Amino acid sequence: MSKIQSIEVAHVSIPLDQITSFSTRTVHERHYCLVKVSNVDGVQGIGFCYVGSAAGAITKVAVEQLLAPKLIGQESHRSAGLWEEMYAESLLQGRAGSVMRAISILDNAIWDMNARAAQLPLHHYLGAVVNDRVPAYASGGYYLDGKTPSHLAK
Repeated sequence: MSKIQSIEVAHVSIPLDQITSFSTRTVHERHYCLVKVSNVDGVQGIGFCYVGSAAGAITKVAVEQLLAPKLIGQESHRSAGLWEEMYAESLLQGRAGSVMRAISILDNAIWDMNARAAQLPLHHYLGAVVNDRVPAYASGGYYLDGKTPSHLAK
């Protein structure tokens, strides 16, 4: 069993090649929060999520100041227990939005790290050894100047 040694977090902005519009706003860039969790054996796991806008940097603060201090030194294979501790810690900050995204990316990174430590693909680590495919979801249809139904079909 291995303990969590460090957690790194970054908020990144990726400019869009094409500006996209919704009913209430125009999007020029996409913002993401990324984490890297490392254990004492040097194994690393990655987690990331879309955080909406520049204000999504709140997710980075939640990781750094609220949640990471609770995880450092903890046994990484206690995945469910670690999630419960993060959730309990978030009571006063609100268990929604950016705080839940922070919990999610840390949880994903811990599962990823544990699977890598076991030298298994994550889906095998989670018990999916029979199926080689999973259902997928995609969304689209965002407004772009000059976009036609044939563009949407692509």
